[in-house]
Amino acid sequence: MLRTIIIDDDEIITFLQRNIVKKCELDPDPYSFSNAEVALDFLRERTSSEEFLIMLDINMPQMTGWEFLERLKSVPNNQNCFVVMVTSSIDRADKRKAANDSHVVDFIEKPVSARHCSKLKGLERLAEYFEETA
Repeated sequence: MLRTIIIDDDEIITFLQRNIVKKCELDPDPYSFSNAEVALDFLRERTSSEEFLIMLDINMPQMTGWEFLERLKSVPNNQNCFVVMVTSSIDRADKRKAANDSHVVDFIEKPVSARHCSKLKGLERLAEYFEETA
């Protein structure tokens, strides 16, 4: 099962994202962190078989999303982490930078919507996690 982690320093955005993730059936109980360092600690403590969809904000005060991505590379089993950059940034350089990181599967402008969730479920790298079983 692919678990969802929301990393954003804005409580209102986190609240909205948690509700969308639940409503769209990405994850019935997503984890959320307002501090990216705490999220990294959480990932370091997880088992090797767990897989995560990380909805990551770029602009945060203690650690930016870019810094998180760089540090994620040192987390054991980081290949089990799929990152969606969720940001208010419309900077093309941010989109290019995200496209060049092997963990990043998508780049979404805030706020996350049901349409975005449907798109995520259809991405080649994520589709297997959302296939319905008979």
